[in-house]
Amino acid sequence: MPVTAVFLKVFRVVLEYGMLFWLLWFSVRLSRQIFGAVRREMRKSRAAETAASEAVLCVLGEGEPSLAGRRFAFGEQIAIGRGADNDIVIPESFVSHHHAVLFRHANQYVVEDLGSVNPTYVNDHPLKGRAYLRPGDVLRIGMVTFRFER
Repeated sequence: MPVTAVFLKVFRVVLEYGMLFWLLWFSVRLSRQIFGAVRREMRKSRAAETAASEAVLCVLGEGEPSLAGRRFAFGEQIAIGRGADNDIVIPESFVSHHHAVLFRHANQYVVEDLGSVNPTYVNDHPLKGRAYLRPGDVLRIGMVTFRFER
């Protein structure tokens, strides 16, 4: 076999493996960029770590689209209503301007309906006045449903 034929065969094998290596390298870089972006978005949407003296309200299901999937961490108290001065603003006609407030009493959290026309529901029962909350309790104000976590 002439030397040029051997050289061409070796060159062809090196070129083929080089293309395979380049394709693999390109695929790995592309997947790192894609999954890196997904990972960054997941970190953004992940719940903020809460201290022992904090609680979290998680928005469940449908309801107000601007609140879907959001988590609200709070320490001493959090106000919910239609008015812009609330911590959680629910722009619905079924929600009063100052609808409800959650606050810490000793080492427990309490939800209080502030005399709204449409009631606040705790675990599908209308709230009359105040109620102590336990982790996993479900609150419904207007068309928005929250889960209380601690």
